[in-house]
Amino acid sequence: MELPRMSKAAKHLGMHPMTLRQWALDGKIPFTWVGRERRFSSVDVENMKRGSDCSTSRPRLELLYVRVSGSSGQESSLEAQEAELRATSTGEIVKVVRDRGSGLKENRPGPGCWRWSRTAR
Repeated sequence: MELPRMSKAAKHLGMHPMTLRQWALDGKIPFTWVGRERRFSSVDVENMKRGSDCSTSRPRLELLYVRVSGSSGQESSLEAQEAELRATSTGEIVKVVRDRGSGLKENRPGPGCWRWSRTAR
């Protein structure tokens, strides 16, 4: 049985290492101390990835961003981009940001304007 480090286990699960650390502290995934490092059983990590423990999995929240450089006449491109992103989405889509010609504007929307909050479930 392999005991990967936290960073490798987190990468395999598609999450930040600090999230995995918190899950370990909360008892959502077992771990073993090897010296001063938390190590995770490869079997437990694989089971978590497959979703066999549904009590610890939360839906992935996603924001979709579609953009065209012109301000008119490219709506079909925006729709095509959105359709492709929706088709490849693996989580719950909470917002779609449509950006038209933002490279030409100084007051274009940016990451600071996309504030949204996760509601407790």
